[in-house]
Amino acid sequence: MTEIENKRIVNTALALKALREVGNRSTATAIAELVDNSIEAEADDIYVITQSRFTSKGGKRASYRVQQIAVLDNGEGMEPSDLENCLSLGWGTRLNSRKGLGRFGFGLKGASISQARRIDVYSWRNQRCYRTYLDLDEVEEQKRDLLPPLEKCEVPPIFREHFAEIVSSRGTLVVWSNLDKIDFSKPDTLLNRMEGDLCRIYRHFLDEDDTYGRRRNIMMCDIDLSGRVMKRKTVLKANDPLYLLEPSNVPGSDGKATNELFEEPYSINIEYEPGKFSNVELSFSIALPNTQAGDSDDKSYEKDKGHSALGKHYRKNMGISFVRAAREIDFGSFGFLKNSGDTRNRWWGAEVRFEPELDELFGVTNNKQQIRGFRRIDRKDHEYIESLTSIAEDEDNAGCFRARLHLKLNDHLEDKIGSMMSIIRKRKEGTRGKDGAVKMTDLVVEKVNKDVGIDRTKTSSTVEANKKTPIEIFEERYQFILETREDLSNDEQKSLTEKTLNYKVDIQKDDWGGSMFLDVKLISNAAVGLINTRSPYYEKFWEHLEDADDEQGINALKVMMLAYVRTEDELREYNDPNLFAKLRDRWGYWVSELLKYVGE
Repeated sequence: MTEIENKRIVNTALALKALREVGNRSTATAIAELVDNSIEAEADDIYVITQSRFTSKGGKRASYRVQQIAVLDNGEGMEPSDLENCLSLGWGTRLNSRKGLGRFGFGLKGASISQARRIDVYSWRNQRCYRTYLDLDEVEEQKRDLLPPLEKCEVPPIFREHFAEIVSSRGTLVVWSNLDKIDFSKPDTLLNRMEGDLCRIYRHFLDEDDTYGRRRNIMMCDIDLSGRVMKRKTVLKANDPLYLLEPSNVPGSDGKATNELFEEPYSINIEYEPGKFSNVELSFSIALPNTQAGDSDDKSYEKDKGHSALGKHYRKNMGISFVRAAREIDFGSFGFLKNSGDTRNRWWGAEVRFEPELDELFGVTNNKQQIRGFRRIDRKDHEYIESLTSIAEDEDNAGCFRARLHLKLNDHLEDKIGSMMSIIRKRKEGTRGKDGAVKMTDLVVEKVNKDVGIDRTKTSSTVEANKKTPIEIFEERYQFILETREDLSNDEQKSLTEKTLNYKVDIQKDDWGGSMFLDVKLISNAAVGLINTRSPYYEKFWEHLEDADDEQGINALKVMMLAYVRTEDELREYNDPNLFAKLRDRWGYWVSELLKYVGE
C-alpha cells in the first residue's frame, strides 16, 4: 500500500497573493484599519505619514513619489508576545469581541498586504522597542511559512527626529514599503484623497463632543527623504455628512454647523438573538435655509447645479452613513436616492448608528468597509415584500431577525427622507437658468433628438411603442418625468412630457451595485441610457468633469453615451437583447479594471 503524503492546507505564498485581492476599496480604507488599532490602543495622537523622494524610471524625468507609508501613534504599545503574533493571519487580541472597533483578526494584515509587499511593525513600552515584519518577496523566494523572530531595536531615526513628542515611553509604528498597490504615487494626490475619506470615517473622533467617540488628534504629513524635511502637515477635521459636528472642514463655515437636526435623534430596539436586544440610533439633518440659499441664490446656473465649493462638498456627502462603534462602515445611497441626479438630495443627511453585536444583521464585512444586503425595498415588488415579511414572522427561521431589521429600517428611512425632501423642494432650489426660469430640457439631448428623429432605422423602442396606445405612451413618459424631475411643478412636469414625447433617445442618472456603468431601458417610445453614479467610471470621468465645470467634456460624454444607446436600440431588434446586457456588464468590468491607469 502506497504511503499517502500529507499536504499543507494552505500554500503560504499563494494564500497571501490571493488575500491581497480581498478588497480594500482604496488606500484610505486600508490605512483606516491601522488607525482603528491606534484608537483601540487609546492613542491621543495618530500620524499618517508618507515618505517620498524624487525618482525616475526608464530615462523619464524624475518625479516626487511616495516610497513608504507609515502610521505612528502614542498608544499603549504591544507586549512582545502580542507583537510577535500581530502579523499572523487570524490572530488578534479582540477576536469576536462585541465591543470597540476590532473583532476579526484580519485588519492589520489584510490592509497592509493589500497595498505593500513589506510590512514592518515596531512597538515599545518603557523605552524598550521590538520589531517584527512580513516580507512577501521573502515568502515567495524562500518558501517561508513562519514569521521571523522578534528583534530588539530602536525606533527608526527619521521618526524620532520628526515626531519626538510622541515617540516617548510607549507607542506603535507600522511601516509599509515596496508599495505596489497604492492608489496614487504622488504624495499630495494620495494624501488629499485619503484626507477626504479619513475625515468622514473618523469624524466622531475629530469633533469637540466626546459623547460618541473620544477626540483624537489625527494628522497627515509628508517627509522628503532626500533632505529629511517635512514638506506637509495637515490636522484632520470632521467631514460630517450631517453637517452638525464642530469643528468641520466645510468650506466657508469657519468650522461651524451648516445643517440643523431634523427632529431629535431616536432609537429603534432590535432583537438580534432570542431575548437579546440592541439599539439602532437614527439621526437626520437638513441644511439651514441660508446654507441652501447660499449655494443657489447667485444667478449663476452653474452654482445652482452645485459647482460652488460648498455645493461640491455637499454633493460628495450625498447619501446615508452607517456608523459602527463611532466609526463609519459604509456610505452611499442604498437605493434611497430615487433620483440620484436630483442634486437637492445633498441638502439632507442621515446617519444610522449600531454596535458590533448587530454585525451579522447588517452584514458587516471582515475589513469593516461595507454592510451587505441592505437596500431600499421596492414597494412595487410585492412578491419580495411578502417573502421578507413571512421570514420576519417565522421565529424558527434563522433569518427572521435580519428580515425584521430590514423592514423596520426601510420604513423609518423612507419616511424621514421623504419628509425632508418635501421641505427642501418647497425652498425652490433647483435647476433654473440665469434669468430664474426653469431649465426644462438638456440642450444636448434636445439637439441629438432632432437628428435621431429624422432617421428611419428600425429600432426596438419603435417596435415596442407600436404596441402601445398614444395614451399609454404619454403616461409612460409622464411617469418617467415624475421620477426624474421632482424639481418641477406638476404643470411643468406635464409640459416637459409633451415637449419630450417624441424623443427617441435619452439619458439619466441612476445607481446600483456592481461595475456596470451603463444600462439601457425602453421607456415610452425611447431608448434611455442610465448612468450608474456608484461606478468608478462615473467618479473618474463624469463627476470629475462636472466638478471641473467642463461643459464641453460633459457634453462629449453625453453624446458618446447617447450614440451607444441609439446603436444598441437599432441592433437589439436583430439580436438577442441579453447579449447587450452581457456586453455592458463586461464592458463595465474592464473599465473598472483599467481605470487604475487614469488616476492622477
